[in-house]
Amino acid sequence: MVIKKLPGSLYGQGDRIALLKKFLQYLNHPDRNFSIIHVCGTNGKGSTSTMIAALLTGLKYKVGLFTSPFIGNVNEMIRIDQEAINSDILDEYFQIIDQLENQHSFETDQLSQFEKLFLIAMLYFSDQGVDYVVLECGLGGKLDATNAVDKTDYSIFTNISLDHTNILGKTISEIAQTKAKIIRQNAKVVIAPKQDTAAQKVLLKEARLKNARLFLADDLKLTIAKRTKTAEIINLKLHNKLIDFRFSLVGSYQILNLMTALTWLIDFIKAKPINDFDLKKLLSNTLANLTIPGRFELLSQKPEIICDGAHNPAGIKQFVSTVNCLYPNSKKKVLVAFLKDKDFEKCVAELLNLKSTIFIPTEPDQQERKLSADKLQQVFYQLNGHFYQSFSDPHQALDYALNEKRTDDLILIVGSFYLLKIVRTYLKTRTGKETEKLGN
Repeated sequence: MVIKKLPGSLYGQGDRIALLKKFLQYLNHPDRNFSIIHVCGTNGKGSTSTMIAALLTGLKYKVGLFTSPFIGNVNEMIRIDQEAINSDILDEYFQIIDQLENQHSFETDQLSQFEKLFLIAMLYFSDQGVDYVVLECGLGGKLDATNAVDKTDYSIFTNISLDHTNILGKTISEIAQTKAKIIRQNAKVVIAPKQDTAAQKVLLKEARLKNARLFLADDLKLTIAKRTKTAEIINLKLHNKLIDFRFSLVGSYQILNLMTALTWLIDFIKAKPINDFDLKKLLSNTLANLTIPGRFELLSQKPEIICDGAHNPAGIKQFVSTVNCLYPNSKKKVLVAFLKDKDFEKCVAELLNLKSTIFIPTEPDQQERKLSADKLQQVFYQLNGHFYQSFSDPHQALDYALNEKRTDDLILIVGSFYLLKIVRTYLKTRTGKETEKLGN
């Protein structure tokens, strides 16, 4: 499938929401044919959305999931019960949107690729008769394409921190104000645990203005009974009953996302009584083997290679915390690359808290926005006085990590999703002599 070159984002360029609402109207309002759970935030949106979709599928609903960005191919953004849209079907929907865009009413307007994919998702989910759609915001909230939908049942907020400050605002409070605008009148609002104080204040104020019901994930009684490199055993205390289950998404940040998803679930099952419902069985069946590409994802076991799409200071801090917890004594080689419009200096400062680490600066596969490997190399030198070998080609960076004498080291790939995409693809094309048991 080939998608013609489109602008990735036209965020803030005119009234995009009004334009998208006009498109939805011409398409006969497909977004009105299912219930929507809208997920917004800075970090954790994709993971939380995936968990909620999996739980809904476990409850025997037909579930659409729209997330971004994608790591493998664009089809991953649009899924029903975890199955990505077929390429031929996706092409057909692109033709529908293109034909509509070329009509007289829209001939002066241009849609971005993200906006087209959003419209396609709404059409596809409607045509396939899904019961629920978990809809992840792309950028911001108020002006994000996903905010063009008429109605949502839940507005769910993951961690809000500094990111896209050149677009969304210079402070967490300013960023939270645009994200809070996804809250609908009389909807339900779930707020992630350990939310930033300034962000929480904004969300609470908007929820009160919209007469929304609030659910704080901080109130959930959840503990980690056992932690390993591949899974955690979770204890959930609910109504004085202890429920234990296996959770396959390792990482301290995933526990926060899990608490957010479970806070939503507990209210959901209260509002919709289900016959013969077994919460422990649901959690065990849906969360024990859940995987999310690019989120502390194990790509290889020999050598051990893990990739993570942390790309802002808050995400990097959580990544570092997880690595230091799970691999406190391991020697590490870290391939790292960022986009130049990110706060890469603070990200590097956080990365330097990793123990026993050699860094390998490289570049993401994004010509217009990439931070050069040389510049990233200079940042490391300025912050810790080490001059690390850098590579403009991430393939060469990975070969260096794999072929360097310290063959038993843990190899970590972190930063831009544009780095993860190219490295994951490259790993799959290798002969397999260096990498065994590759993940999907």
